[in-house]
Amino acid sequence: MNRCIRSFLLVLVVFVLVACAASPTQPLAVTDDVLSGGGTSPETTVESFLNDLNKAIKDPTINRTDVRDQWADTLSNYFVPVERPTQRIAIRSSLDNVANGIAQLSADQTVMFEIQYEPARRVNDVEDIVYIEVPNATIDMMISQNSNRGNTTIWKQNESLGYLIGSDQNIFPVMRVGSRWYLTEN
Repeated sequence: MNRCIRSFLLVLVVFVLVACAASPTQPLAVTDDVLSGGGTSPETTVESFLNDLNKAIKDPTINRTDVRDQWADTLSNYFVPVERPTQRIAIRSSLDNVANGIAQLSADQTVMFEIQYEPARRVNDVEDIVYIEVPNATIDMMISQNSNRGNTTIWKQNESLGYLIGSDQNIFPVMRVGSRWYLTEN
């Protein structure tokens, strides 16, 4: 049981780190087709990403390969176009790990993930990057077991999203490309 719990925590740490990790990118021609995704404002971009991330980790069909592919596409589209290929691979790998962790649970166990936060707000602008803070952002994780005495929580943890991404704050860099705003590794 402890191995399963550690696996879930590790998977979530890796999954959230994907959103903020630096990785090499290849130049990409910027066309209208490439400029899909992102959001209409820096705050909206971050909140929409977190909402979709929440949906992805809760998706009851995450065990299906095609579903993980769709979520990887959706989540990577929040990143600037030149970072998407790398982010898509990393996100898909993290979703595979989540699905594998869930598959390790016994038939009478269930897992629950919940990302919670207050409205995003702009805290700093540096050149073409806007830094968005998501106050009190946390991820709640719980494993429950159904027994003859009912449903019992056997493990529960609440972590700051900032802690999971290696920061004392819940801050996301967002960049404007054309008329859209995108998460960035920079």
